Amino acid sequence: MRNQTYWINQHGEACDWRAPDLPAPLLRKTFTIDILPETAMIRFAAPGWADISINGKLITEDIMIPAVTQLDKHTGFCEYDVTALLRPGKNVIGAVLGNGWFNCATHELWHFDKAPWRNFNRLFLELYADGKKSVKSDSSWRCNAGPTIFNHLRSGEHFDARNVIPGWDTPDFDDSSWKKVCMVTPPPGTLIKDDSPQCRINEVISPVKSWMPDGDSVIFDFGKNMTGFVEITTAGKAGVKIAITYSELLASNNDLCRDNVACYIVDGDKAQTDIFIHDGSDNFVWHPRFVYHGFRYVKVLAYGDARVTNIKACYVHTGFAPAGTAEISNKIAQKVFDCTRNSYIANFTGIPTDCPHREKNGWTGDAQLACETGLWLYDGAKNYDHFLQILADGQRPTGQLSGIAPNAGWGYNWGSGPVWDIALFEMPYRIWKFTGNLDTAKKYYPNMQKYLDYILPLRNDDGVFNFGLGDWCHHTRSRIVTVALTSTAFVYGMLDIMEEFAVAFAPADVEKYREIKTEVKTDFIRNFRNADGSYAKDEWTANACALYFKLDDSPALAEHLAQQVRNNDHKADFGIVGAKLIPRILAEYGYAADAFKLYTQTEFPGWGNWIARGATSLWETWHGNGSQTHIMFGDFAAWCFRYLAGITIIAPGFKKVLLSPADIPEAGDFAFEYNTPHGKIIIEKCGNIFRYSIPENIDLTLNIPENWSSGRF
Repeated sequence: MRNQTYWINQHGEACDWRAPDLPAPLLRKTFTIDILPETAMIRFAAPGWADISINGKLITEDIMIPAVTQLDKHTGFCEYDVTALLRPGKNVIGAVLGNGWFNCATHELWHFDKAPWRNFNRLFLELYADGKKSVKSDSSWRCNAGPTIFNHLRSGEHFDARNVIPGWDTPDFDDSSWKKVCMVTPPPGTLIKDDSPQCRINEVISPVKSWMPDGDSVIFDFGKNMTGFVEITTAGKAGVKIAITYSELLASNNDLCRDNVACYIVDGDKAQTDIFIHDGSDNFVWHPRFVYHGFRYVKVLAYGDARVTNIKACYVHTGFAPAGTAEISNKIAQKVFDCTRNSYIANFTGIPTDCPHREKNGWTGDAQLACETGLWLYDGAKNYDHFLQILADGQRPTGQLSGIAPNAGWGYNWGSGPVWDIALFEMPYRIWKFTGNLDTAKKYYPNMQKYLDYILPLRNDDGVFNFGLGDWCHHTRSRIVTVALTSTAFVYGMLDIMEEFAVAFAPADVEKYREIKTEVKTDFIRNFRNADGSYAKDEWTANACALYFKLDDSPALAEHLAQQVRNNDHKADFGIVGAKLIPRILAEYGYAADAFKLYTQTEFPGWGNWIARGATSLWETWHGNGSQTHIMFGDFAAWCFRYLAGITIIAPGFKKVLLSPADIPEAGDFAFEYNTPHGKIIIEKCGNIFRYSIPENIDLTLNIPENWSSGRF
C-alpha cells in the first residue's frame, strides 16, 4: 500500500513534539450509493487511535485501534467488512481521533512525550464497494471539535457532555458550518496491515461493594484487578464535574492509594483519572474510548449537584480466542492459575505489557517469560508476531535492542540485556512449536543474526556477558545471582534456538552456531561451575540456569536443587528468572511435587502467600509493595499444562505429543483442555483414573504413573 497521500485531520501539523492538548476532532464524509454493493470494506489507519462509524453505528466492537506500532517505522492499518451498515442513497462516514501512543503529552520516565513521531493524530481511510474505491480521506471531508476535550494514554480522558453534537455522524446532519479538514503529511512509519485480534470490552463487571471514605466521594470495589475503565450513568446540573480516579490499592484509611503510580509520572495528579462534565440531562451514559487504566477500586467525586446512578467496570484487553482451560481441585493452585490468567489478559492491550496502570510499557523481559503461558491460554500467535515487528523496528543498526517496545529512545542502555532481549528469539520459537508455522521465525531470523553479531563481541576477557538485568525482583538483594551468569546462560539459549532454526531452514548456519554454542558453554562452566558441581554462589537460579539451558545435565545437581528447595520449606529464593526455570527443572528431573509446593505453600515468599493475602492477580514483588498486576512471575499456567497435565509438544504444531502427567497427590484431581491446530486435547484425572481425548492425526505417546489406570473418553 502506498503511504504518500490521503492523510487528514482537523488541526494540521504541530511545529514539533510539543503538540498542545486539543479536543479529539470529529471528521465526517457524506457520499451517495445508488445500488448497494454485495461487499463493502473499510481500510483505515490512525497512528493514534480512532473510532470509525457509518450512518451513526460503529463499524466494530474493537476499541483503541489500530494497535500501537513502533510509530517512526510502521503505522498499522485495519480492515473491516461494513456491507451491512450501508444503505441506498445518502451515507456518511464518521471518525473520532484520539491521541493513543502517537501524541503522549504526559511527562513520565520513558519520554514518550518527546517521541520523534509525536504530532496531532491523523486519518487515512478508504471505502471499497465491490472492490472499487468509492471514498477516500481527502479535502472533501468536514471537521469539528468534539466533546472529548482531553485524552492521554497515561493520564485519562476528559469528556464535556455539553459539547456533544447530536447526530453528527448521521446522513441528514447539516455540516455546512463545519470546517474543511486539513491535508497533512503521513506519519513517519510506513503502513503495515494489522490483522491480529484487537482490543475490546470483553467483560462488564458490577461493583461488589462501595463506601464513602470522606463524606463526599464514593469508592467502588469491583472485586478483582483488571484493565479498562468504568461506564457511568449520571444525572445532575449542567457544568458539574465528576472525577473518576482508578487504583489497584487502598491506603490504611480505606481511601485510594496511588503512590506506586504517581511516582513514575511527573504529572502524577492526572494519572489514571477521568473527568466527566455533565450536560444537565438525566441518564447520560458514558465511558472513555481512548484510554485504559489498571484498577480494582474506583473513586467517584462530584464537584456539585450531580450523581452517578449506575457504574460498571469494562474489562478491556486484546480479544484473542481462548485456547486452553484448567480446573484443579487444589484451591490454592486454582487461584494461582486464575491469577496468572487474569494478569496475562490485563497486560495484553494490543501488546504485552508489564503493568496496566503506571507504565503500560512493552517490557521484553515480562513478555518473553510469559509467552508460553500466553500460548497455552490463548490463540495469540498473530499478536506476538505484531509485537515482534515492533521489537525489530526498534532494533538499532548495531543490532542492539531496547528493553521496551515500542520505545521513544529510552531503554537501550538500561532495562535490557540478554534475559530481556531473548524475546526476539523466544517468541518465534514458541510460535513454531505451538503452531508448526516457521514464517515468523524466518521473518525475524535476520534480526536475530544481527543481534548476535552485536552481542557476541561483547564478551569480556573471561568469555562471559556481564551486563543487563538478571534475576529481577528477588526479595533479598544479597542472594541475587550475578548478572554475568544469567546473561551468559541466556545468550547460550539464543544460540540453541538459532541452531534449531538453522536446522529447519538455514542449514548453512548450523555449524557456525553450534561452534559458538560450544565456546559459550565452555566459558560458562569454566567461570561458574564449582568443585562440588554447583554454580556461582550456589544460588537456586544459578543451578537452574545451568540445567534449563542444558549447560549441565547432572541429575546430582537437580537433586541438590530439590534439596535446597526443601531445606527452605519450599519458600521462594529467586526472582523472575528463577520463578520460571526452577519449577520446570524440578519437574523435568522428577521433583514435580516439590515444584507444586513452591507454587502453593502460603508462607512468605511465594505465589501461595499472595493468594493468602487476597491477591486477584500476580504481583510485581514478593513483598507486595509494588504493582498488583504484573505477569513476569506468570509461568504457572504453562507449567500446569506441561507438567501437571503432562502435555509435551514433541514435534512442532502438536504433530507428535507425549502425555506424561505428574503424580502429585497434593494437586488432587484436574481437568485440562487445549485447542491444538488438529483439534482439542481433553485430559481428566479423577483419583487414580486418567482419561483423555486426543485428535486422531496427532501421534501420541502415553506415559502415566504406574499406579494409575488410563483410557480414552
